[in-house]
Amino acid sequence: MKPLTVYKASAGSGKTFTLACEYIKLLIDNPYSFRSILAVTFTNKATEEMKLRILSQLYGIWKGLPESRDYLDIITRALGISQQQAAEKAGVALRHLIHHYNYFRVETIDSFFQSVLRNLARELDLTANLRIGLNDRQVEEMAVDHLIESLDKESIVLKWLIGYIFANISDNKSWNVIGAIKKFGENIFRDDYKNNSHQLSALVEKDFFAVYQKRMRQLRDEATKAMADYAQQFERITREAGLEPSSYAGKNRGICSYFNKLKGNKFSDANCINKTLNDCMESAEKWTTKSSADREVILRLAETQLMDLLRRAENDRKTKWRDYSSANATLRHLNELQLLNRIESKVRDLNNEANRFLLSDTQYLLHGLISESDSPFIFEKVGCHLEHIMIDEFQDTSTVQWMNFKVLLNECMSHATGHNDQLVNNLIVGDVKQSIYRWRSGDWRLLNDIERQFDNPREQVFVTDLSTNYRSERNIIRFNNAFFEAAAKHEHQQELEVNDEATAAELTKAYAKVSQEIPAHRLDKGYVQVNLLPEEDYEAQTLQLMCDTVTSLMQQGAKPQQIAVLIRYNKHIPVIADHFMRYLPGVKIVSDEAFRLDASLAVNIIVLALRLLVHPDDMLNKVRLAVAYQQHVLDNGADEKDIILFRQHDEGYLDGKLPDDFISCHDEILKKPFFDILEDIFNDFSLQRLSDQSAYLYAFYDQVADFLNDTSANIGTFLDLWEEDICSKTIQSDSQDGIRLISIHKSKGLEFDHVIIPFCDWALESRNTTLWCNPKETPFSDMPIVPVDYSKTLLETIYADDYRNEHIQNSVDNLNLLYVAFTRAGKSLFVTGKDTSNAKSVTNRSAVLNNCLDDIMDLLPGASVDKEEDGGMTFTFGTLALEGKKEDKKQSDNVFLKSSDRIEVNPQSFANPTVFRQSNKSREFVKSQDADEEQDNTGYINIGKIMHSIFSRIRTTNDIDKVLAQLETEGVLYGPQLTFKRIRRLLDNILKNKTVARWFDHHWTVYNECNILMWDDKEQRMTERRPDRVITDGQETIVIDFKFGHSQSRYHDQVRAYMALLAQMGHQHIKGYLWYVYNNRIEEVKAVTEQ
Repeated sequence: MKPLTVYKASAGSGKTFTLACEYIKLLIDNPYSFRSILAVTFTNKATEEMKLRILSQLYGIWKGLPESRDYLDIITRALGISQQQAAEKAGVALRHLIHHYNYFRVETIDSFFQSVLRNLARELDLTANLRIGLNDRQVEEMAVDHLIESLDKESIVLKWLIGYIFANISDNKSWNVIGAIKKFGENIFRDDYKNNSHQLSALVEKDFFAVYQKRMRQLRDEATKAMADYAQQFERITREAGLEPSSYAGKNRGICSYFNKLKGNKFSDANCINKTLNDCMESAEKWTTKSSADREVILRLAETQLMDLLRRAENDRKTKWRDYSSANATLRHLNELQLLNRIESKVRDLNNEANRFLLSDTQYLLHGLISESDSPFIFEKVGCHLEHIMIDEFQDTSTVQWMNFKVLLNECMSHATGHNDQLVNNLIVGDVKQSIYRWRSGDWRLLNDIERQFDNPREQVFVTDLSTNYRSERNIIRFNNAFFEAAAKHEHQQELEVNDEATAAELTKAYAKVSQEIPAHRLDKGYVQVNLLPEEDYEAQTLQLMCDTVTSLMQQGAKPQQIAVLIRYNKHIPVIADHFMRYLPGVKIVSDEAFRLDASLAVNIIVLALRLLVHPDDMLNKVRLAVAYQQHVLDNGADEKDIILFRQHDEGYLDGKLPDDFISCHDEILKKPFFDILEDIFNDFSLQRLSDQSAYLYAFYDQVADFLNDTSANIGTFLDLWEEDICSKTIQSDSQDGIRLISIHKSKGLEFDHVIIPFCDWALESRNTTLWCNPKETPFSDMPIVPVDYSKTLLETIYADDYRNEHIQNSVDNLNLLYVAFTRAGKSLFVTGKDTSNAKSVTNRSAVLNNCLDDIMDLLPGASVDKEEDGGMTFTFGTLALEGKKEDKKQSDNVFLKSSDRIEVNPQSFANPTVFRQSNKSREFVKSQDADEEQDNTGYINIGKIMHSIFSRIRTTNDIDKVLAQLETEGVLYGPQLTFKRIRRLLDNILKNKTVARWFDHHWTVYNECNILMWDDKEQRMTERRPDRVITDGQETIVIDFKFGHSQSRYHDQVRAYMALLAQMGHQHIKGYLWYVYNNRIEEVKAVTEQ
């Protein structure tokens, strides 16, 4: 087996089965190998699924369970062992995995690199206890706010902002730029910006931007002036000949319009190139008409001056328009670009203050540290030595993630053993056709050209396909095979209008093996229906057709949880949910929106109450809170209209609809800590009475805890964060007993019996896309990176190649979205889009449906297309056949696959009255150090133990005040008897003894309560001794033991033992002393040889 195996796994081809099988083969071959295997996925859900699959199948193989038979057959055949041997080894491997679970390295790629980051904290100059921040946008917005608040009259940032504002005003845009800056500021987290961040920082400091902007405007002005000069020459020649612009053929719409466009800065190819221009450059006759009174004059002018002027203008126009449009595109975001550096710097400051490190920075920080030769160093820091690496969903890997991982992968590949051709050494699994996360920097080209990533791919890489679809029925697979082969050809032809053949071929390569094999036992089942509706009343028709489809499926026996509605944009979720609520109220809809925190009644009541606390005069908020409390908590049938019309009643009417404790204690509540305020609201509004709210409340309190860790406890700040971020957080729920309403992106990796895809007409190109370009031509290249707006007009600029690259990426993205959506279906697929057959130009996803459905008719016997006279068409293939009622699935005997019982845990709040409690530190000083010491032990802190603690902490007399202050902070020194001053006076009296004062002189090297290890021959074990204080200056060594009771002979034996140990360690001139602190008496202890 070659060092690296790459599985290109199409949808439904058993990717998880294959990954788990390869992992288990390695474990059964060597049950201890899990310590040297790293498997990475891209989501926590995929990680959990993979771990559970491996554990459950190991258990199934060990116990001989029937559901593990497929795994067992493959493994025994690959390893050449008996089923008994496989079972025994599986049991051993499972036991080791469970007992050493922390070495079971199946994790997300982010968690793996976070662990690397933490282990490299010292090398990266980070604190070891840093917190990983996930909300980039929130931190960036805070940074912009801080930046704006810190502006003053002399600030360079203020000058940039004023320039930006005036530029916006001149472009007829809003002067309020804060929102635009925050939106653009998110680009600091993009890979493109991070690659050039340091260069841009240097340019900002040198005030380069002003010079560069001036040069761009100058280039633009030069282009417009040059073109205007041609228009002026035309007007001058016309005027001197006694002619008017209307004298020429076509008058103002003829050749005159060309020169008018040159003068009006509208000299693009689209505006200027037409038949009139071409005709007038070729023939003087085209400048005039046969009936014109000025025919001869115009012909002479055209032949002698105007045709030459026109040719020169046209030759110059192309270059000048390129300069003009390039400068315009470059200037558009330069004001924001120079702000990015300041925003980035402020984000860094905020993160440092909060001891936070953003997850998005992890890969780049590591990339700057890791080099090709660093893999042993990384393995050392991670705490393991890897032999095998497995990467799942490789098509979603970003370039920087791959560069970091490649270092480790090359190391593992370099010592691949190859002792068994049936065992993979390293594994990559992915599908280019399912790459839909480019907005998260996923790069499908890495997998598409995986061989190019290695120096010797023939010897290093084995690429194979998983091409059999085990998910879908036969007719679904046949339709998808035919459709996507046709769609890939269609997209290829469309791509050739923008890109060359070599670039367009990348799409063809990605879909080269789109056709999947069908398991032989699959019958001719499965149904596909595609409706293309006319433009008129399109949304209403789509929603109605969706409801009709759901009704038909359920009438034929389909269960709601078997049906999924996939949408491209989240904006359609509330529209669809509202339509179901109105026309199919008995059908339950399950969506991520339903599990958001702001969908919880209890959480909303808490938030409304918090708003009312800070804004007591907000009557609208007060009414909403009163309605929620009366109708849902008290459930007393209160009239909502009566509450809303509260002004008809007396002044206290509305207050009476809210809990008395909340209204009467308003000021007292505000004085409490934030968490206590939430507890009061919970209790005052009796939120424990609400059912099915516990999961939301627990998740909400988790968010509150994170907020309190990150931010000062301020209600207003929390409410702002609630609106920006927390409200959209979702809870984990296993409730799937309804129709699933989900986005295409989130459906990836899932499967459903019946899939409905409404609104399959999404725009192919976003208007708000920003390209980060590296200019190649001077003077544009003076700026290392330039953000420009994605538009077809870029084809006439120096950024044409950047546009073409984005175009091919966009084409693959959109086709992949369709592929992911279509391949979720198991038994039936229903698609609704727009009929674009009569459209002049199509820029939405329905175009490929319109163009390909007719083409695949001959490939699908039995398929039909019905076209309506007033527009629209319906494509059908196969027969909708639902299975009868299934018997309840038998409970698995696999302990890892047992279904769990849901336990409802309702939150409760308990009174926590404030009482004085002794501090934990002071508690340590209550008991006497020795049983025979004569100290009052009736609850007061033992002063002797305090003195002992002080002497054990100080090295010299200079440390006394610092140690006393620390004890005061810890609650050890308190009350009238144990004050800082009293203990300090006591110490001063004690240190008047010259011998004692000498022991606390600064010239000693001090060992306070340090352990001395020794071997006890009698007990045959390692023991330890700990003298109170050992001091040495290299010439003599002194052992001091503090005592606070009566003198005892055993104390002398104790010190002699310390002295003997020190002598064994090589110390010379050793003296020992017992210091009775209370009476400040010192007894010298003689060594055994001196007695």
